Amino acid sequence: MNPIAISTRREVCWDEALIDTAAGISVQMHKPEYRGVALLCDEPWEGNCSGYFTVIQDNSKIRLYYRGADLLMDEDGNWVTNLNEENASTGKACYAESHDGKTFTKQNLGMVSVWGNAENNILVKDLIDNFVVFKDENPACPKDALFKALSGMDHKLWLYKSADGVHFEKVGQMLDEGAYDSMNVAFWDKTRQQYYLYYRGLHYRENAAGEKWDKSDTGEGKEIVRDIRVRTSPDFVHWSEPEMLAFGEEQEEYQLYTNQIKPYYRAPHVFLGMPTRYTERLEDKTNFRYLPDRRHRADIIRLAGRSGFAMTDSILMTTRDGLHFRRTDEAFFTPGIEDGTNWYYGDCYPTLGMIETESDRPGCPKEISIYCHSRYRVKNVELERYAVRLDGFFSWHCDYKTGTLLTKPLTFGGSDLEINFATSALGFVRILLCDENGNALPDFDSGRLFGDSVSRPVDFAGDAESLVGKPVRMCIEMSDADLYSFRFNTKSPI
Repeated sequence: MNPIAISTRREVCWDEALIDTAAGISVQMHKPEYRGVALLCDEPWEGNCSGYFTVIQDNSKIRLYYRGADLLMDEDGNWVTNLNEENASTGKACYAESHDGKTFTKQNLGMVSVWGNAENNILVKDLIDNFVVFKDENPACPKDALFKALSGMDHKLWLYKSADGVHFEKVGQMLDEGAYDSMNVAFWDKTRQQYYLYYRGLHYRENAAGEKWDKSDTGEGKEIVRDIRVRTSPDFVHWSEPEMLAFGEEQEEYQLYTNQIKPYYRAPHVFLGMPTRYTERLEDKTNFRYLPDRRHRADIIRLAGRSGFAMTDSILMTTRDGLHFRRTDEAFFTPGIEDGTNWYYGDCYPTLGMIETESDRPGCPKEISIYCHSRYRVKNVELERYAVRLDGFFSWHCDYKTGTLLTKPLTFGGSDLEINFATSALGFVRILLCDENGNALPDFDSGRLFGDSVSRPVDFAGDAESLVGKPVRMCIEMSDADLYSFRFNTKSPI
């Protein structure tokens, strides 16, 4: 077995990629914790269908982009846009900023006039569905295209560019072989030195190969499944042929609406996605009489068709190669306790991106803020903030009964081992460094470690510097504990 070179990079314990054998230890997903409302979309141009939020850490500035849209009902009971607005459209790209990632302030840009007034935070008007921005981290990126935005319209993908992240210019059509009526996510991957584009695809359920959807096919008698496709490019001009994401033969096929895939900023060789999952509950319609807000719900069912019976939540998925994903079927975000505005289509759409924020508890380390909107199509949308500990989306988890795990052979480039872990008062994590055959090396037993730290040094009697570059396995014993990540750092100069 060839050793895996991890050098000094952080390895997150989110999958089985580094595990050779395990007994009593498994990968565990952890739920986010609610932290409050970060933004209320209560302006007339934001309406009741604000969505497709993207958050970007741009040096000290935190940028937030989203679509504002107001769906109303006309006299015939059809969903329409606000027809009183001049040059009415289904969406407008809006903008806000934050200094701490906890609350956002809408920026009065004075760029776009609606109802004869430009005092608003609108960046771009006349969008059909979406406007997803990313900051291009390719060192060769031209300065006038440092910020790029993708917008899907009429089964075509359009490109915008901006030098400052505010003033966008429409460049032109980029691609036309996808659905694109969802968030179209692109980024520069510095690990593999190429661009990735993740977007919505469509196939018929009986088409297991996931071939291109023929728009001329009426689909009569066939069930369309919304999937996620990926393409790569060295220059954002020439793109590879699309491929449908692979989840493994045993994974259930269901509708995935968004993808929210990005390199995890603390371990960028691993991508993390938070797709929204769509399901129609028409077969279980007796439940609807007991869900809250019955009158409004009945109107939506009567006027919106299938989506009136639909529910949405979100899941997590990770990949180390950009194509093959480890996906949870258990929900990461759920609609939550019934409060009169949830358990509708539109719940649990996570924001693209995450921000490292100060903890609300004094003395505690920073945490990761992620965002998810609520009250979609019911009231003015609220962007809610949730928190996850650093690297804490998954862990190698062990219940009280002691478990063991042996990694595949690794080579590391630093001598100071640091772990992100948590135990109970009685629990522990014990790490032994072993040779390539799994035999414990003398003087490399950490003993039983306990506590809850995102950066705990691990001491050995021996000098780990003598093992740098040599194949080594880690034997890990755990009880009532979680190991979120580890890293072999280079020794700090004295």
